[in-house]
Amino acid sequence: MSSELLEVGARAPDFVAVGDDGMSRSLSDLLQRGHVALFFYPGNNTPG
Repeated sequence: MSSELLEVGARAPDFVAVGDDGMSRSLSDLLQRGHVALFFYPGNNTPG
């Protein structure tokens, strides 16, 4: 995992994540369908 920060407006690096349905999806595959909005919740599943 890289500790480098992206510039505002930069394209996110490709990654693979598992959805609620157990299916793996990559960012590059989703981008082939159109625009993608990424949301990050750093406090999710943490106390407080």
